Amino acid sequence: MYQGSITSAEAHRPIGSESPPGSRSPLGTLAFLALVLAPFVALAYPVATVALLTGTVALAVLSRSVLRTLRRRSGRVRTLTLPGLGTVEYRITTN
Repeated sequence: MYQGSITSAEAHRPIGSESPPGSRSPLGTLAFLALVLAPFVALAYPVATVALLTGTVALAVLSRSVLRTLRRRSGRVRTLTLPGLGTVEYRITTN
């Protein structure tokens, strides 16, 4: 027969080592719900989905075009004549 001492499990656990129960962040929960609901919304509103995707692609292409134009014109001095006001000189610089 075993004659050792019986101690509770709490006696072996150091103080403060217990972590609080895991709480889920509201942002993560909302992101999960959006991920689950997105296919259903896309199927329910196909025209809006196509319009949204087309707009996103167009915005990406436009932003790349604007960045390319800014890089090409970087450092040049340009003039803009405003009738009745005068001439404005400007330079586009990038970091």
